[in-house]
Amino acid sequence: MTTLIHQLKSYWYKRSLTRPELAYLLTPPLPDQWVAIDCEMTGLNPKKHHLLSIAAIHINGDHIDTGNGRYMVCRPPVMPEADSIVIHGLRPHDVAHGISYDEMLALLLPFVGNRPIVGFCPQLDMAFLNLLAKAYMGIPLPNSIIDIRDMYNRKTGDRTAGVSHQGQHLAQILKKYNIPDLGSHDAYNDAVMTAMAFLHLR
Repeated sequence: MTTLIHQLKSYWYKRSLTRPELAYLLTPPLPDQWVAIDCEMTGLNPKKHHLLSIAAIHINGDHIDTGNGRYMVCRPPVMPEADSIVIHGLRPHDVAHGISYDEMLALLLPFVGNRPIVGFCPQLDMAFLNLLAKAYMGIPLPNSIIDIRDMYNRKTGDRTAGVSHQGQHLAQILKKYNIPDLGSHDAYNDAVMTAMAFLHLR
């Protein structure tokens, strides 16, 4: 059944892709290659909030390629409000000079390629990215997704996610493996910390 679902999904992706030059996204990934991704948004609802920044960093085997990462600030259709600025630190002036979502995807997709995407609770980030990707190329990102929180829970036998607050839980993982806390709610820092945690958990 799983194989049939995968085949049907792959068939739908190939039929629905509106940018044939991106067909490489649908090819099988190479072993021991991943990409850590983190996003900052104006809120938690993809239907009414907007992506502000995104960072992506390659993980090759046991190496995090921090010298070749991507960090992009985007120009949203609605400027961030004060309550969200306190969290992500991106002011209207900062994002007003950002790039468009199409420009961001034109740079991001070749960098991500067909690599599995690693994130901390990445479902929310992917919900925002997939809405943009579908408008840009006809399909959501087809990459497999790896959640380091799930990895941590399986490794420790903790099925309750440890603590309720996601930020606290990431801090818990960092502390357990003596990973330096670079400061949260900065997409690039979060992507680096996610990549480091992934290597410890893998």
